Amino acid sequence: MYIEELIDKAYLEDKTIEYKGIIAEGKDKNGKALEVGWLKTLVAFANTDGGKLIIGVENKTHKVVALDRNKADNIVLMLHRLIREKIDPIIDYEITSIPVNDTVPIRFVLCVQVNANKNLPVALHDNGLLGIYVRNYGRTDIASQEQIRDMVLMSDNTPFDTMLTDEIYHKKDFSKMFKLISDNGDSVEDKELISKNIISAEKKLSRGMLLFKDNCNDIRTKLVATQWPGITKGSSVVIASEVYTGNLLEVIKKTIEFIKNHSVNGYKKEIDTRIEYISFPGRAVTEGVVNAVGHRNYYIQGSQIEVNIFKDRLEITSPGALLGVRELHREKNISSIIPRRRNEIICEVLELCKYMEKKGSGFDKIEADYKGRGEEYRPYVSADAQSFTLTLPDLTFSSGVVSESRDNPEVYVETVLEGKNDLKILSFCFGKYRKVSEIASYVGVKPSTFFRKNVISRLAGKGLLLEKKVDNVTMFSSNVNLVKLKDNNI
Repeated sequence: MYIEELIDKAYLEDKTIEYKGIIAEGKDKNGKALEVGWLKTLVAFANTDGGKLIIGVENKTHKVVALDRNKADNIVLMLHRLIREKIDPIIDYEITSIPVNDTVPIRFVLCVQVNANKNLPVALHDNGLLGIYVRNYGRTDIASQEQIRDMVLMSDNTPFDTMLTDEIYHKKDFSKMFKLISDNGDSVEDKELISKNIISAEKKLSRGMLLFKDNCNDIRTKLVATQWPGITKGSSVVIASEVYTGNLLEVIKKTIEFIKNHSVNGYKKEIDTRIEYISFPGRAVTEGVVNAVGHRNYYIQGSQIEVNIFKDRLEITSPGALLGVRELHREKNISSIIPRRRNEIICEVLELCKYMEKKGSGFDKIEADYKGRGEEYRPYVSADAQSFTLTLPDLTFSSGVVSESRDNPEVYVETVLEGKNDLKILSFCFGKYRKVSEIASYVGVKPSTFFRKNVISRLAGKGLLLEKKVDNVTMFSSNVNLVKLKDNNI
């Protein structure tokens, strides 16, 4: 019997489901604690979005191995005891049993349902060590410092922008903000600012509101905008670069102007009409810049939002994980991404200025602006524990994003290569993550230990290949800072 026959809508292991055959405690032959593996999963569920650990099902085959009554009872007691002893703070969980009716005597599959914890982060204690874990698609990972900081903020409900300062609110200090609101045909009274917690009843300013002050000089508002001549940062030539700081509304305005002034914004003449000919839809640019400003992590010192214009695309990168989204790799269904707000006050002000909408439809609008343009022109989002990046393809570039539209482009490196297939491998992996088996097949060899160690590991050791776990499989992509496209590719 398979789990799909027992549980309706049983799915593959993903962010909220993991299967285990039999769980145990004690030591394995190498002296490692047997219980740590599955306790990590429970901790990760509690730190992320909750999930189910289903016991009595082989994770690879989904075959039901089931547990007799005595074994099931013992595992339930072990679960309660080890959760109490090794996980802190207390997690919200429930254990249920699912009878397997085609066996005599009856056997069981156990389901441990863990809810997302309100008190974060949840840690696993083992042999004096402390581990904090998060759940990604189909795997459990150690939490990064950035993710741990996010958990603390989410738990304590003290985001950067909501904390009050000792500065007193004076309307005259926010003339740029109120002019923009007035230009949009609206007005805002003090009582509305108080109701939205932008200022306190005693007129104290929130830290978020300070970033909209006319004379704001907070380095946290820093944004660097750069135009590059090619499709990577590998060139020593920079066509244009600007650094913006200060009032967030001015930063947004200047960034949008930079993008417009350093990309195509014209039209094509037809027989009886003119057709718009632009690199990036104006609304998509505005939504992308505003999204980066609204959702960046302002706790991270010494960082900035980066806007990079390449020949084939625009990239907008914001510091900090996309709150509520642990990891994305070139996700093109961007309208399905609904990030939680990290900065409620900043977003409230952006709403008042008509830069943002309450329902969070920014990605929907961007996707709509590119609809019908072709797969190679679909915008996408990538995110990890450190940052998130929105990529907008240049509509005037003949074949869309190069790494999306061209397989195996001609590349070169400014270093001596040792292997006859090195350039071929770097070309094959340019702009894409590949499994070792795929790389080996492409160059016509076996994915042997020798190939992994003497070719793949060697290239990775030189920094020419970047390693990444994708769905629990190690994959490699060329480092575009070191591996460069030849001009005839563009």
